[in-house]
Amino acid sequence: MSGQDITSSLPPSTFNSKTEYSRISFGEQSPSKISKSTFSFMEKRQTYRVLIDGVELTPDNVVDIDYVTMEDNFTHAAFETKQRVRSDLGLKVSKTKSKTIAETGIKVYATTISLDDIHIDHTCNTEEGFVAEDIDLELAPSAFYLAKTSPIMSYPPEIFVALKETETCFLFELPSFSYERGTSEGTAIEEENEYYQYITIGKGRNRKMVIEETQTKQSVTQTRHTLATRPEKKNAIAFASMWDMHDTYAQLAKVKSKEEPDEMVMYQSAAPNLLRKKKSILSESGEERRGKTFEEIAKTPEFFDAALLIERVLSTLQYSEAQKKFRGLVTVDPLSLDLVYIYSMKPLWTFECEETANRPITGISFNPKNPNILAVGHGKFCYAENHKGIVCVWCTKNPCKPERLYHFEDPLTSVAFSEKKPNWLACGFANGDVLILDITSYAVKIIAKSKRDTNPCFEPIWVTDWRVSESQNEFVMTTCQDGRINRFTSTKTHDFICSPMMRISTVEGKMKGLETAKACLKVDVPIIRYPAALCTKWHPTINHIYLIGTDEGCIHKCSTHYLNQHIDVFRAHTGPVYNIEFSPFMNSLLVSCGADGAIRLWMEGMDDVIMTLNCPSAVYGIAFCPINATILISVSGNILSIWDLRRKTHIPCAEYTFPGHVVLSYIRFSSSGDNVFVGDSLGRVHTFHLEDTPLPPFYQRRMLDEAIKKALCTRPQLLKQLDKLQKFRDRHK
Repeated sequence: MSGQDITSSLPPSTFNSKTEYSRISFGEQSPSKISKSTFSFMEKRQTYRVLIDGVELTPDNVVDIDYVTMEDNFTHAAFETKQRVRSDLGLKVSKTKSKTIAETGIKVYATTISLDDIHIDHTCNTEEGFVAEDIDLELAPSAFYLAKTSPIMSYPPEIFVALKETETCFLFELPSFSYERGTSEGTAIEEENEYYQYITIGKGRNRKMVIEETQTKQSVTQTRHTLATRPEKKNAIAFASMWDMHDTYAQLAKVKSKEEPDEMVMYQSAAPNLLRKKKSILSESGEERRGKTFEEIAKTPEFFDAALLIERVLSTLQYSEAQKKFRGLVTVDPLSLDLVYIYSMKPLWTFECEETANRPITGISFNPKNPNILAVGHGKFCYAENHKGIVCVWCTKNPCKPERLYHFEDPLTSVAFSEKKPNWLACGFANGDVLILDITSYAVKIIAKSKRDTNPCFEPIWVTDWRVSESQNEFVMTTCQDGRINRFTSTKTHDFICSPMMRISTVEGKMKGLETAKACLKVDVPIIRYPAALCTKWHPTINHIYLIGTDEGCIHKCSTHYLNQHIDVFRAHTGPVYNIEFSPFMNSLLVSCGADGAIRLWMEGMDDVIMTLNCPSAVYGIAFCPINATILISVSGNILSIWDLRRKTHIPCAEYTFPGHVVLSYIRFSSSGDNVFVGDSLGRVHTFHLEDTPLPPFYQRRMLDEAIKKALCTRPQLLKQLDKLQKFRDRHK
C-alpha cells in the first residue's frame, strides 16, 4: 500500500504565492507498532515518513542510540526500587550500531548535554569490595555513560599557565609634599588640603557623583573551554568507629576562645579594658604540642585513664566468678534442702601491692556515691614504728592494682570521703596535720591544708569525719590524741580554719555503766588531764548529738550546742574504746568494743550493760549486718568472729583465724550485706563473701528485741526497765 496523501493545514501565507500547495505523504504504520496498546511520542515519530513533492524529507532521530537511557525516578539511593542499567549494557549498544531501535528495545529521549549543566549522580551503587592498596584498584563505574566518540573539541589533561610581570601602569598617583608655611608652595598645599577636607568630610561630600568617572573592577571568569578532563575514579573504603567519632568530638569540645581587640574599636579613645572584644576560635596549645613517642604519651592523663579501663577488663577475666558473687549475681535458693547455717566466709580477693607491703592499715573509707571505690590509709600500728604515709584508692573492679597512689612524709592515721563532693578525701596525720585530696588527679593535688598558726593539734588525728552544718556548709570534724575535737572549715585561700568543738576531760569519781574495782588513791599529780579521743559516732536520729570513746574506757555523750562540757558519760570498758556502732534496725541499741577483749551492748536510757560478748584479745573493730539484725562480726588479734544474738552469745557461731603474726584492725560490711572487708597490720584488705547464714526475717526489729529479752531472762529488773523504756518511746513517737 502506498503512502497516504494528506493536505497540510498550514496557512497559505506561510508559502510562496507562486508555488502550489504541496502534497505531503506519510508512510504507513508498522504492524508491530499498531499491535501495542500504548504509544509514546517518540515511538510514534519513528512510524512515519515525510514526502514533499516526491522527495523524502523525514527528519533524523535527534537522540543517538549510543546513549543509554537514564531514568531517575527516585530522589535518594535508599528509596531506589528499580535496578539501574549497568555500564556494560551501554557498551553493548554502542558496539551494535547497525541494530534498529525496535530490535534493541531501549527507550531513548531527546536531550542536550552541556558541560556547564552536567550533574554527577553520587548515589550510584558500587558493588565492588575493598582491594588492598598495593593492587591496582578497579575503575569505578561512571555516574553516566558517554559514547566513545571523538568530541568536536578535545580538552587537555593539564593546563599550564605562564605568569609574567607586565609593565607597571600608574592609574592614580598622589605624591606627598612638604613646604614651609608662608611660601607660595605652602599656601597652594593648604588650599588643596582644605578642598580635600571639604569634599570628604565637609559639606562637599553631599555632591552628586553621577557624572563622575569610575573604575569598574575587572573579574576573571572561567569558561567551559578551560576545563580539564575529568579525573579517573576508583573504589575505596573508609571506616570510622564510635571511638573515632568520640575522640573527634571530644577534641572539638576542648576548643577555647581567645580574645583579640576588635578592629572596629581600635581607634577609639577609651581605655583598652573597655574596648569591645571579638573572639577567634583557636585550639589549645597543649593539643598541638602532644608528643607521639611512648615516653611522651605515657605521661598524659588520657593514657592513664585508658590503661585503667584496660586493667579493669583484664582483671575481670581472672576474678569473673568472684565478681559474680560480689555483685549478687550468684545467689542461694532459699527453698533448697541443702541449707546449713554454718556462717562460712568465702574469700574473694585481697587488695595488696608492693608499695603497701608490711605497712599497717590505719583507716579505710568507702565512697558515698560509688561504693566500688575505697580509700585505704597506711601509717604505723605501734608507737615505735617509723613508716611514711601512703593513700591507696582501690576499685572492686580491679583487685590487682590500686588506681591511685599518693605518698606522704608523715604516716596517716585516718581517711574519710566527703558526702557532697565525693572526689574529696580528708586525711589526718600523726603530726596533727589535716588536708583534703582530690582523687581525680593522678598526682597529689591538695585542695586545702591546715597550718600551724591555725591548728593547735600536734598529736595524731585518730578520726576524720565530714559533717554538714545547719547552714548547709560541709566541714571536717577531727578527734585528737590530746582530747581535742576540732572543726576545720575550708576557705578560698586553700587553708583550714580550725575552731574548737569540745575537749574531753578526765573523769573522776563513780560513774554509770560498767562496775570496776575501786582505784587506788593517786598521790602524784597526773601529767595530762585530757584523755585521747579514739573513736566517734554521730547519733542516728538527733543531729547535734555525738558519742566519743576515749582511752580511759569511757564514752562521752556530747552536743554541738555545748562546747565546754559533755551531756552524759558512762564507763564502757576497762581499757581504751576502739569502736562504737549503732544498730541499723534499732536506733537506741549501741555496741562498743575495746582493749579489754569484750563487746558490750548498751541501750540508750539504761545505765547497765545489756549483753557482753567475750573475745580472746583486744577487739579493734565491730560491725552490724545491714540485712540481718542479730548478726555481728568482730576482729580481735588474728581472729575474725561471727556472732548471732538469737542463737548463742557465750561463744561465736563461727571463727576464722588468719595465719602469721598479723593483727586485724578493720571490719566492715558492704551495703548489700553479703560481703565483708577486713584490714590487717600487713597492709592488706581481705574481701569475703558471707554464706550459709539464716534467712533474714521479715520483722527485723521484733527479732532483735526478742533476742535481747531472751538474753535478759535471768535479770528481771532490767527487763522491767526495758519494757518501761519501750512503752515510753512508743508513746512519744
